[in-house]
Amino acid sequence: MLKTSAAVDGIAVVIPSYNRKHLILDALESVASQRLLPDRVIVIDDGSVDGTQQAVQEWAQCRAPGFDFQYIYQPNSGPGAARNRGIQEAAGCNWIALLDSDDLWHPEHLFRLVGAIQEQPGAVAASNELEEKFYSVDGSLLSSRPYVFSPELTSGKIVGPEAFRFIGPLTQATMIRRDILLAAGGFNEHLKYAEDKLLFVIVSAMGPWCRVSGYPVTYRNFVRDSGEQHIGAKQLSDRPHQNSRLAYARLLDQGIGHLVQPNDKYHQGVDWALWKAWYRAGRHLEKTKHYKWAAGYYRKAASYRPLSKAIARCFLARLKFLWSSII
Repeated sequence: MLKTSAAVDGIAVVIPSYNRKHLILDALESVASQRLLPDRVIVIDDGSVDGTQQAVQEWAQCRAPGFDFQYIYQPNSGPGAARNRGIQEAAGCNWIALLDSDDLWHPEHLFRLVGAIQEQPGAVAASNELEEKFYSVDGSLLSSRPYVFSPELTSGKIVGPEAFRFIGPLTQATMIRRDILLAAGGFNEHLKYAEDKLLFVIVSAMGPWCRVSGYPVTYRNFVRDSGEQHIGAKQLSDRPHQNSRLAYARLLDQGIGHLVQPNDKYHQGVDWALWKAWYRAGRHLEKTKHYKWAAGYYRKAASYRPLSKAIARCFLARLKFLWSSII
């Protein structure tokens, strides 16, 4: 079976970037070195001020890669907005391959994903495994850890949101059909964290997701001193990604709440995914002493799994709320 981008009606690579002049050229080189080249590469510069534009355009001119190359600058709007812009610009390509500007692809990455898609009719997405590498600020490798799919996932025995009980696919190792991305609403541009997971869980309920073992993508993580704290007066906590859990639960419910009845095998685990989202949000609210809100989130979690521990936590949160009102 011929493995080319034409076999899947075109591939566009979308790379969002923000002040990654020192890293993005490595990412681009890993795309240009693919055994199976994409049709287009779209870099969305999300407001960089470090000279990214000059570096990227000089690379494209000198490298002359074997694909159409497009550089787009936009005011800083976040990774979700940048990826959505790239998806919109990729008209004419059936598949969107996602890559972050600080990460790297093995030369076989796209070739193996296309092979998996050809073997799975109706596939909506495909992901390779991934290796996370931790570096110091001077570029020295500190440690690494693999993200390896279980046999149940690579065999396709467990599908839909149920598959997210295991290691989920990560953005920089994933390729998704463009029409599916658009139908799912794209990346939420308001979430500070988990906008990729939100979209991926919704996509997983829409059809087969191919998970390919071996040839991991390299997820580069540079360890820095995080001494500064950004605490907003009206935030529920000083950790914005925790606050995103509240929005995540509501948005996930909007996306797949109507699929709770497992009429389709790709809807397996919808109730579990919703239960977990509401329950984790409730736990966060309880820990930050928003007991009344916590009880409401636990109650919502229990509506998806009535016999779960969410019921007990709901009663406990209500008692804590009553007690805090008395004292």
